[in-house]
Amino acid sequence: MKNNTIYIETYGCQMNKLDSENVSAILSSNGFTVATEITDADIILLNTCGVRENAEQRIYGRVGGLVRLQKNKPELFFGIIGCMAQRLGDELLTKNVRIVAGPDSYRNLPELIRRAVHDHAVDVEFAKDELYEDIKPVRSSPFSAWVAVMRGCNNFCSYCIVPYTRGRERSIPLNGIVDEVRTLTDTGFKEVTLLGQNVNSYRDGEVDFAGLLERVSATGMDWIRFLTSHPKDLSDDILHVMAENGNICNHLHLPIQSGSERILKAMNRGYTVADYMKLIERARSIVGTISITTDLIFGFPGETEQDFRETLSVMEEVRYDFGFLYRYSERDGTAACKLEGSVPEKTRLARLGEAIELQNGITHEKHDEYIGTEMAVMVKSPSKDKLGWFGFSEFSIPVIFQTDEVNIWPGSIVKVLIESTTGASIVGKQIVPETAAG
Repeated sequence: MKNNTIYIETYGCQMNKLDSENVSAILSSNGFTVATEITDADIILLNTCGVRENAEQRIYGRVGGLVRLQKNKPELFFGIIGCMAQRLGDELLTKNVRIVAGPDSYRNLPELIRRAVHDHAVDVEFAKDELYEDIKPVRSSPFSAWVAVMRGCNNFCSYCIVPYTRGRERSIPLNGIVDEVRTLTDTGFKEVTLLGQNVNSYRDGEVDFAGLLERVSATGMDWIRFLTSHPKDLSDDILHVMAENGNICNHLHLPIQSGSERILKAMNRGYTVADYMKLIERARSIVGTISITTDLIFGFPGETEQDFRETLSVMEEVRYDFGFLYRYSERDGTAACKLEGSVPEKTRLARLGEAIELQNGITHEKHDEYIGTEMAVMVKSPSKDKLGWFGFSEFSIPVIFQTDEVNIWPGSIVKVLIESTTGASIVGKQIVPETAAG
């Protein structure tokens, strides 16, 4: 078949990465070859994020840069899939961009590709029952897997485009998730991350996310993580399941978005700062040693200097292990675009910069506290300098370590004595068990 070699380039969140693994499986089962090198491709699919403006601008720039490949392959063309495709639809079509497909349209990609050889092809229809639960993803890692537990979102935070690009919330059946994780365990995978826009609101009949988490833990998977939690749905039951099961990593990603009561209300987040702080207290009380990370937006419409200072105060009080910090980005179609009090871009960037400086300092201080302690680490790859190894701890903290052990490979779980920090990472040396050393 002409135009049968596809290269997929992925941008955005973990759900996008899992979607690309599903797309690879769909294409491969329909006679297409998924290339590992972009220069081999007849068609390049860009799996996109639409959450922030700069993410979309990056795609426009990337398409412009890829046009150079047509010098040697005049028939090469591109497709834009994912959230940006869902949001903008046929506005993205050009001479070079001939496929546009939203997150619910991936099963139709083989037909869209065949049509695009001769004409433009667009499919951005929502499919409220589409879960891709029967697709076996082409995993990008031999030891770590993403597993979707739900798709879509019902929260409609005023700044967020996700409900408009991924549709309404729907949970994947419990038995299918548990069977998938059990199969991964049996075939040698060491880690799974359960994914959803709001995993806490998972429900299949009488089983909520705490019940799902407990059943997944019982499969024997070495490490289990989950993303992302919404504060309004984080229950004590979830925290107790984390505390009672050693294979559930003690890391909680709990986005607060703002430390101002007024801004949280304008964001339609559904909780107060006081509610959130009680959650932090309960998480640390129930789970014990736990790392907590967050998302924060700066320069939301109407945000005053006082609102900003209140957010910094929350950061100082919670002392997050890490934070994903962003300036506010307008998304057409969201409720926030209609709010008054637009914050000048210069102010947004200044506030973001100050918050990043604060968080970097807190992260460094928290990492210093680990010096002299032992930490379990899952090996991901050789370190950048090739002199050691890189991995993530059970607390989702990046770790660089040295070892004299030769029997080590990506997917290994090792004990590391923490000796120093680099700020963003912690550094140590593997503790080799006495039996191995002898």
